[in-house]
Amino acid sequence: MSRNPSSLSIIPDEHAHDLQQAHLLAQVASAVASIAFFVSIESLSDLVSGAAGRALGTKTVKRERTDMHKYIGRMGERNFCRKYRMSKEAFWTLLDIIEKHLPSTGEKRKRGATPNGPITKAARLSMALRYFAGGDPLDIVEVHGVGDDEVTNSAWNVVDAIHKSPELDIKFPETHEEQVQCARGFKAKSQILIDCCLGAIDGMLVWMNKPNITDQKVIGFGPAKFFCGRKMKYGLNMMGVCDSHKRFIWVEVNMPGAASDFYAFDESALKAKLESDGFLRPGLCLFGDNAYVNTPYMCTPWRNVSRGPKDAMNFFHSQLRINIECNFGILVHRWGMLRKPMPVNLEVRKISSLVLALCKLHNYCIDKRCEEVDAPSDSDLFNIAVDGGLFLPRMDNSRNAFWEYSNEDRLDALLDGGAHMDDHTQAQRRHYRYDADKPCNKILAEVVKMGYERPDYSRDRLDAEKDD
Repeated sequence: MSRNPSSLSIIPDEHAHDLQQAHLLAQVASAVASIAFFVSIESLSDLVSGAAGRALGTKTVKRERTDMHKYIGRMGERNFCRKYRMSKEAFWTLLDIIEKHLPSTGEKRKRGATPNGPITKAARLSMALRYFAGGDPLDIVEVHGVGDDEVTNSAWNVVDAIHKSPELDIKFPETHEEQVQCARGFKAKSQILIDCCLGAIDGMLVWMNKPNITDQKVIGFGPAKFFCGRKMKYGLNMMGVCDSHKRFIWVEVNMPGAASDFYAFDESALKAKLESDGFLRPGLCLFGDNAYVNTPYMCTPWRNVSRGPKDAMNFFHSQLRINIECNFGILVHRWGMLRKPMPVNLEVRKISSLVLALCKLHNYCIDKRCEEVDAPSDSDLFNIAVDGGLFLPRMDNSRNAFWEYSNEDRLDALLDGGAHMDDHTQAQRRHYRYDADKPCNKILAEVVKMGYERPDYSRDRLDAEKDD
């Protein structure tokens, strides 16, 4: 007796119903997985495109956004300057400059609404400047009525906007006419009318925490290179050049903290520019300290002298070179976050970008006649102290103080860290040793010819320092 093969069954009838249910559940699970996949792809697309919106199911935290025009309008000018490190007028003008490069306020979102209202661009700039000044992010969040991550988000939004604004670029004088104009500014400050100084150069340590493992792999060397033994801090060597108005005309933040100022300059794009044929007007040079060496484009003090024409020349040289120390002093006093280590796990490249943006803001404030730097607000001083930041006695002990060059507030913890020879040889420093056509020789000859001497008040101060 034959059977139809199609009627054969390998599953007993009592299990057929269970099998049908299993198939149905598998189909449902497949459908759910497909939906989840497409939702995750849409969310990823939103993330990549920068679309605003929160994760589905996120609960709204009720916050009241601060009206920045009213908030700033109620604040006195002096109090505003202590908090924002610039005038009200400079704040609004800066917003006009960078506004087009700031992200959307969030009024148009791809998914969901803005239940607490948009975060305005004025609020973004306000949060960033308060953060740069050394303010506590938790205080800034409370004042502006925003989420905890919006302070740092706003800071990086503003940093990016600054770098996209050509009006704020740091510019080195490219033409001979521009270079002569810079030299005239220094000549007006010189007691003996030195006319060859194009700019003042020095290095400063940008304080940071120990680089993390990921950052070390990206950079290609370990944390020891970032440790400045002279200052016992991790950091970056920032090379800066300023003009007679204390504006930066060149900034590089490319070297780790262990690098000497000589090495940082030797490897810089600026040195290559100065050595290129025809770029630098003959007779002009930079003024630096003894971390650098005398060359046709660099003038440094004479070593190991205490009397005579060379000592006199050192005094008149320092009158101009001191501008870069003043420049660093103003920069750090203005932006309090430079008085303490950069936030933990902040990438080196982002630190460099941030510091460059602060230097651009420094120039902007000088141009807007905000040269006077007020003492920080009490809350900022407290936050800087809590984070282990530098204490500056004269400024920090008086609410009415303004920045001025003072040995009491000199940035000894950040300056002179690159004055060593650990990464180069004496032979490298002697490359121009026998070149007679150096600015230092010409200035010395003028000092001898005119019989210039170090002033008595400076001599008395030096003698008092030796006695101490």
